[in-house]
Amino acid sequence: MRLFFNMLFLLFILSSEILFSQATFIRMELDVKKMLNPSCNLNMGVVDSNRIYVHLGLCTCHEQAPFGPETRNCTDATQNELFCTTQITPFQSRVWQHVVGNWGTTPQDDGVGLMTYEGDSIWSLEFIVEDYFSDLSLVQDTAFGNDSSIAFQSGLIPYTIGVVFRSKDGFYSGRDNGCNDIFITGLQSGNPQVIQSTDLSVYEAITLNMNILSVDEINDIRLVKIYPNPITNHASIRFSLQNHEKNVEVNIYNIIGKRVFQLFNGEMYSGNHELRWDGMLNKKELASGSYFLEIKTKTSSVNKKIIIN
Repeated sequence: MRLFFNMLFLLFILSSEILFSQATFIRMELDVKKMLNPSCNLNMGVVDSNRIYVHLGLCTCHEQAPFGPETRNCTDATQNELFCTTQITPFQSRVWQHVVGNWGTTPQDDGVGLMTYEGDSIWSLEFIVEDYFSDLSLVQDTAFGNDSSIAFQSGLIPYTIGVVFRSKDGFYSGRDNGCNDIFITGLQSGNPQVIQSTDLSVYEAITLNMNILSVDEINDIRLVKIYPNPITNHASIRFSLQNHEKNVEVNIYNIIGKRVFQLFNGEMYSGNHELRWDGMLNKKELASGSYFLEIKTKTSSVNKKIIIN
């Protein structure tokens, strides 16, 4: 009997390693010139500081009561994919289970969901689905507050994503051509489609590139975000670690490669992390100019440019 349970445990571990050995990488590009409804086309991209935010929701097999059953059968992929697809509705969609972004009555210019301006009225966002929806501190549902949203957990399968856009203060919004929510389907087929909930037609203003990354292709350090950048008085540095790391360094270098400041040196667990920096060195302001942020573990490193005003 003990041998039987040992074999079951080993099988569970092996299946878990297979299940968690990939990540769903998405690059989303929004072309505001192709948003056709003046009532919800982000003012044709004429927004403060070129800042456009995206508010994303993910459908898996969990819902937070009382808005839906807390748990459907997560082992039935067909049932859950059908549910997540049929919930593409203009209003009160139950796709919005795991939510990242803030809007509601108090939209914040805090970098959560901030897109990158590519020029020519195009904004982009890159994210790994399994990481992006796993941190409840980034979650605020537009309709119900945090009560309707739960963190993505290891082992869940992503099926459908809900999408809406806003300017930094929420004055301008971006939705489909009927001013309803936008949805991304087909995450498990490898052929994602961007759908308007108004009439279930293809939404031309968003293009997607999706890749399923194996564990060997995934950098241990992911989703690095510095906000604001340029830095005026303080910055939030957010990133995610794939693994528990005993030695993590976060350093600031000048343009000639000399380390001028160390923000962190120590142990970090896997998951999402945030560091705050006031742009000071030994209680003195660093000179204005370009610097580089380095996040380093034993096996990986990521570098990002920082500008101090």
